[in-house]
Amino acid sequence: MQYENDLGDRRSYAERRRRADRRVSSESSRPGFRYPTWPEQRVQFLTRYLFLLLGVLFFNFVEDIEPAHWSRTSLNSAFAVYFFLNTLLFWHARRDPIHCRRFYAAMWVDIFIITVSVLNDPYAIPPSLLVFIMVVLGNGMRYGMRLFAVSLVGSFVATMLILSVRYALSGAAVSPGLLFLNVFGGIILVYAYILMGRIERSRQELELHSNLDTLTGLHNRRALYDIAAMMFQRLQRGRATFTMLFADLDKFKAVNDAHGHSAGDRVLKAFADILRQTIRSTDMAARFGGDEFVVLLEDTSLKEAEVVTLRIQNRLGAWTREHGIDFSVSFGLGEAPTHGGDFAALLERVDQAMYDSKIRHAGGGLTYAEPIPASSG
Repeated sequence: MQYENDLGDRRSYAERRRRADRRVSSESSRPGFRYPTWPEQRVQFLTRYLFLLLGVLFFNFVEDIEPAHWSRTSLNSAFAVYFFLNTLLFWHARRDPIHCRRFYAAMWVDIFIITVSVLNDPYAIPPSLLVFIMVVLGNGMRYGMRLFAVSLVGSFVATMLILSVRYALSGAAVSPGLLFLNVFGGIILVYAYILMGRIERSRQELELHSNLDTLTGLHNRRALYDIAAMMFQRLQRGRATFTMLFADLDKFKAVNDAHGHSAGDRVLKAFADILRQTIRSTDMAARFGGDEFVVLLEDTSLKEAEVVTLRIQNRLGAWTREHGIDFSVSFGLGEAPTHGGDFAALLERVDQAMYDSKIRHAGGGLTYAEPIPASSG
């Protein structure tokens, strides 16, 4: 295949990529956040439904229990609104698991319904206060330290305000037991925050090392599968397409044979550096195994991806001339969902295109994957 050599097209594309790189304030790049999987979030939403059911049973079916300040109809209306909002957020989470504003919205909805329950709790020391602890710990353990801190402050302020309202409405004095309960609960939450900070730092370090290839510093195959699965989920929700590059180093075995394995490692590191310098931070590059690499380019057409491969090959050529090591790279190129509706199918077609490129161009070439055949009938 003949590469595009139109300098104007390449400059305009490079400028578009720089602008896209400045848009990296995406949902999945905000510091201080952890992004739980959809199954984790589903458990949290089901837990919310469970606590809602307990609240409804407590205020409606426990003998001699009456809401302290609202009518039962008003309280049940609040429960119904919470059920509706929780269901709406549940539906949104299923469609888009990574969405920081929804994380905040769900937390404030939780704090609201707990505050209403505490206001109407008929006991002098309301047991419903304990649910605030569940909100703080649940958000902190799932979403990282930033949401943990916000939920901690929000729950504490809500507790102080609603207790003040309770005792202003009832005219009763604040009991020592209630003060002790609040101080004890506050100490538990602060201590939990400190411990969670240490656990989160350890988790981040472990996750970082478990997702990186030790030699090149790129993502490893495990991280590639996870990120690709997420990108296909977004694709199914109507998000922009993405393009996959499958790269295989030509003459890599000859480099090892002629210069030794240390030179082979040096070549792998150099190629990884070239990939990092060429792609945007919103894209991802992974070492698939041996001298094979996979690159996923978000919101990038096949023609634009071809320009990326040209830039990689130009930089690689400059490196080989400078260091006197003879090798090149062959590419297979495919787009989702045109060349595969899931990761395995796309990878298979792009991998085959890469091998076709080696045969057709004897190294240093690029071949497009074959589109998925149209279904008959």
